[in-house]
Amino acid sequence: MKNKFIKILTIFAMLFTVFSCFNSKKAENKKLEKLTLVLDWVPNTNHTGIFVAKDLGYFKEEGIDLNIVQPAEDSSAAIVGSGKAELGIYFQPNLVKRLLKNTPITAIAAILQKNTAGLMSLKSLGAKTPKDLQGKRYSTWQDPIDDATVKTIVGDKMEYIPGESTDATAGLVANQYDFIIVYSNWDLINARLKKVDVNFFPLAEYEPIFDYYSPVLIANNDFLKNKPELARKVLKALEKGYRYAIQNPDKAADILIKNAPEGNKELIKESQKSIAKYYLNEKGEWGRIDIAKWDRFYNWLYEKKLIDKKLPSSAGVTNEYLGN
Repeated sequence: MKNKFIKILTIFAMLFTVFSCFNSKKAENKKLEKLTLVLDWVPNTNHTGIFVAKDLGYFKEEGIDLNIVQPAEDSSAAIVGSGKAELGIYFQPNLVKRLLKNTPITAIAAILQKNTAGLMSLKSLGAKTPKDLQGKRYSTWQDPIDDATVKTIVGDKMEYIPGESTDATAGLVANQYDFIIVYSNWDLINARLKKVDVNFFPLAEYEPIFDYYSPVLIANNDFLKNKPELARKVLKALEKGYRYAIQNPDKAADILIKNAPEGNKELIKESQKSIAKYYLNEKGEWGRIDIAKWDRFYNWLYEKKLIDKKLPSSAGVTNEYLGN
């Protein structure tokens, strides 16, 4: 009888523990603030720190339940501006158009501290400098700012080939165009892995004004106004995620691959090793935006008549929510 009583007590104790844990977990989840972050494109190594912070629980430590989504038809800026998401990934050159339309968004952190974009062509084309690309076929997304950037570095004479290539190397090999704007930490590595010999001309090396911020983290202005402390917690978690990716590029790449199984694993691994050095500025800070550099690029757009209104200093950007 005594043994039977002990068994019953043990069962009740176990049930109580399970029930308590369930309720505790339920209460914990209730405390988490649900936020949505919209990516700019398919998951890639620009986003590694985001997935690391989510996977390793850095967001939960800050009381945040982050939902990471890819944009559908609308851009991340449109989705964040409409309030359908609090956060998004975007680019400084594209942001200017939104600011001129008074879209309520602000860049609150730099994902990369250096613009890794440049012009890529097959080595067999024989171009030694960007000027050698004059008269050649340029693959354009038909974006006025991109096209003006290319004209500044290459010159006026080129043939425009409209299109949205998802594999720049394949397009070059297929002779669809002669050169294209790509990112060194992704497309250039992809060309190397495919054993395709290419030349690459970094935009910022040939014209420093093009060392703009690409990409950045944007936030909805109402979210920043109403929940500034939560915005700070987001950035705190993200900084931990990106610093982890710097110190553990292989493990961080594995986390990205787990969240983007359709991606090229070898490309992600190699890209992660390459991109990590751009996550921090020269002072070792994550996320901080140089306002003078930000302003210089927007002033250039106005001087070149690519925008019809001169923007004030620090338009659409702030470092207010970053840690010290």
